[in-house]
Amino acid sequence: MGATPEQIHEMFSYCMGFARTMLEKAGDFYPFGATLAPDGVVAAIGGYNGEERPSPREIYKLLSDAFVAGALNGQFAGVALAANVNIPAQYSPTAPDGLRVQLESSGYARYVYVPYRVKKEGIFKKKIVVEFDEPFSVDIAANFFVSTS
Repeated sequence: MGATPEQIHEMFSYCMGFARTMLEKAGDFYPFGATLAPDGVVAAIGGYNGEERPSPREIYKLLSDAFVAGALNGQFAGVALAANVNIPAQYSPTAPDGLRVQLESSGYARYVYVPYRVKKEGIFKKKIVVEFDEPFSVDIAANFFVSTS
């Protein structure tokens, strides 16, 4: 059974909120995700490979592999994998930096890009402010739910 549009939106909303928090606190973030259990519960997922400063690509691969395994064994009804990316110029983004969320469920696979800008405000105590632009989606081939698509 695939995820409902509302459940997919819940995973996406979680990813946007967490990305905003990390950008405001640290100015960057490692890949992270959210999963949807068959009973409809959305859970946050992070990756750790034992290194203090791992490569973001390694964390992305670690999470991706876990999502493939979880989808195959029925542990997940949907997944969202978020990464901090440079949005490809072919999409004419409003800003080059972006949150990319790979959303998948049975029969559904998309990248959702959210261009953003990071600004510093304040004279003495600098505060990081994140401005997200309108998200846009791109259909992709399934990576996690390949056997059920």
